[in-house]
Amino acid sequence: MGGTPISDYSDRSVVYGWVDLSQAAGNKVVGGTIRAYNMPADKNLYPSGYMKFGEGYIFYHVGIAPGPIKLNTLSTMTCVGLCGNVVNVYDFGAQGSDVAAANVRGKGVYYLGSYALKTRRGLFFAPRDFTVSRANGPSRRQMLEAILKEAPDQQKPLIQQAINRL
Repeated sequence: MGGTPISDYSDRSVVYGWVDLSQAAGNKVVGGTIRAYNMPADKNLYPSGYMKFGEGYIFYHVGIAPGPIKLNTLSTMTCVGLCGNVVNVYDFGAQGSDVAAANVRGKGVYYLGSYALKTRRGLFFAPRDFTVSRANGPSRRQMLEAILKEAPDQQKPLIQQAINRL
């Protein structure tokens, strides 16, 4: 996933969510970040993992430190066979909405929600904007089972416990 490698997961949590891109510019997630609000500005962005899942994408991170967090950006591209050369960055903003936000209070697994992105065309020379709404995505169990396959060994028991509780 990039970023500073994590060697000690003793207080780290797993966060995850799902996004539907069927009405968005771009049909493939190619990047994203999660913002930690209790960290210094030069260390407050976690690169998000992502994977195609069903009709959308799971976004996640398996090493979030305690504190308030929020999905910061998702980057998409349009791919039909080959990918285009335009990257669409959906910026969820540092303040304001509670879309894909949580307060990580202790080591655990935190679900950030399932959402649908819809791109709205701007006027000529005006940038596009987008809306976010709640969506019916895959079950939490299905998403966690997919993340479990990619997770580091230190976090697998934590994720498995969350699956067992569902």
